[in-house]
Amino acid sequence: MKRAIEIADLTLKVLSCIAIVCAGGWAVWVFRLGGSTDWQDNITLETHVLPYHDDLRLLVVHAKSKNPRNSTFELNSSQHDSYQLRVRKLVPDAKSGTLFNEDEGELIASVDLLKLAGDSYEFLPNAEMDDMQTVVVPVGTTVSIMAEMKIHTGGRDRSGEPEVDSNSASAMVRIEP
Repeated sequence: MKRAIEIADLTLKVLSCIAIVCAGGWAVWVFRLGGSTDWQDNITLETHVLPYHDDLRLLVVHAKSKNPRNSTFELNSSQHDSYQLRVRKLVPDAKSGTLFNEDEGELIASVDLLKLAGDSYEFLPNAEMDDMQTVVVPVGTTVSIMAEMKIHTGGRDRSGEPEVDSNSASAMVRIEP
């Protein structure tokens, strides 16, 4: 019986050590390798077209952002971070098969959402934000909308330029009569 107790005691000690090593490995994975201190933001765009007057319409754009992580991140203009919303008018007479880059076309509106938030925007864990802007657009226009968030990482790339992480979402809207 004494021998069985010694074996059980040794087995429990070995299993405890394995559990501690596994927990340490999990912590390294989550906080170092998995990047839990990094940022992530899911940006979506919702649009509505409302009547305004004559041949003009109001294009209402909701730039919705969600921080899906369990860590807080912050955009700060003093760190040269940015959060912009751009609306571009696409050419009406493009030929079939023409590809439009999401940042191509005549810029008709540009809004610095970070500046509107007081030059600092804090995204708490699992928080959802909704930034709404309205643009007056003529009927018959097709526009490209882009919301783009950039965070300077503090490092430099190979060419010596500030290193930037970015995230964006785009949408196309046709303004009908």
